[in-house]
This record gives sequence, C-alpha cells and structure tokens, in this order.
Amino acid sequence: MRPLLSGLLLMVMSQLSVAEGLTFALLEELTVSPAQLEGRFSQHKYLSSMDISLTSRGEFEYQRGKFIRWETLDPIQNELLVTPTAIVSRQGEQNLMQLGTESNPAVAVFSEIFFSVLTADWTKLAENFELFGRVDGEQWQAELQPLNDSINQVVSGVILKGDSLLREVILNESGGDTITIQFEYLLP
Repeated sequence: MRPLLSGLLLMVMSQLSVAEGLTFALLEELTVSPAQLEGRFSQHKYLSSMDISLTSRGEFEYQRGKFIRWETLDPIQNELLVTPTAIVSRQGEQNLMQLGTESNPAVAVFSEIFFSVLTADWTKLAENFELFGRVDGEQWQAELQPLNDSINQVVSGVILKGDSLLREVILNESGGDTITIQFEYLLP
C-alpha cells in the first residue's frame, strides 16, 4: 500500500511541476512558428486616462523576418506595415506616418517585440524578458517582464496565451493602457 501511495504522490508532484513551470525552451517545443501566417484579429485597447475601451477588428499576415501587415478594417480602415527597419501607417494609398528604426529607438524596440511575439521567436524574447508561466495540457500562459529600461519604456509586461499557436496577447503599456489581441488563423 505504501509503495502505491508513494508512486501516486510522485506522479501528482511531477504533474504539478509541469503545470507550473514554463521555460522558453519548453515554449519552443510546444509551439510552431510558420515562416508565413495570416488570419484575423480582434483588438481591445483600454485607455486608462479616459477609462474607456476601444475595439477594432481586422486581418494580418506576416513573413518571418520580412514584414507584418496589420490591417484594421473596423471601425476605421488603416494598415500598419512593420518591417525590421520601419513602421508605416497607411490609409488607402496614402502614407500617414513612416518611422525608421535607425532614427527612433522606440520604433526599433516596438518592431523587435512585435516580430518576436507574433512569430514565436522565443530566443529573441529570452534576450529581453524574464518568463513566468504555466502549462496545462496543450494550453500555456506566459508572462514576460522586461529585463531592460528601453523595453520597459514601451511595455511594462506582456501576457501570451496559446497552444501550438499564439492565441492571445495582452500588452501592458508603461503609461497604464492595455491592449488585448485575440487571433484566429487561416491555416492551409
């Protein structure tokens, strides 16, 4: 009887450690990172200074290392193109804003974080964030805390949730605003 209880206790304890411990290496094993991906998103932004939430919906696509196209369709059509060297905001054929990463360190940080999160570049995220999280079956949740001040000026923390793919991102901005994004993928 005692060996059976000991065996059950060890099994329960090993399951608890899997449910609580999440590492970047484990995330690498649990997730896939296609070279290109597209889908739809729903985004909710909470503005703390006004105590309101804004919702937008749209489509996105990325090619790892090349670009992320983020097109808001509702309530206002707008396209954001993020590359490793620039962020461009467009409406129709008109560029509303273009910021280069060389001249603007905040743009470089945002671009790097956005690429790393969307393409599940856990190695790059490990260079910039401390990880806390858990795995429960096929689902995981990761909380990322910035390791340096330049990232902390943009985001105070990031929460990621998913399975084999990233399903939700919560960006806690340093000013108190929060952006929550849910993804629906168009898989081949």
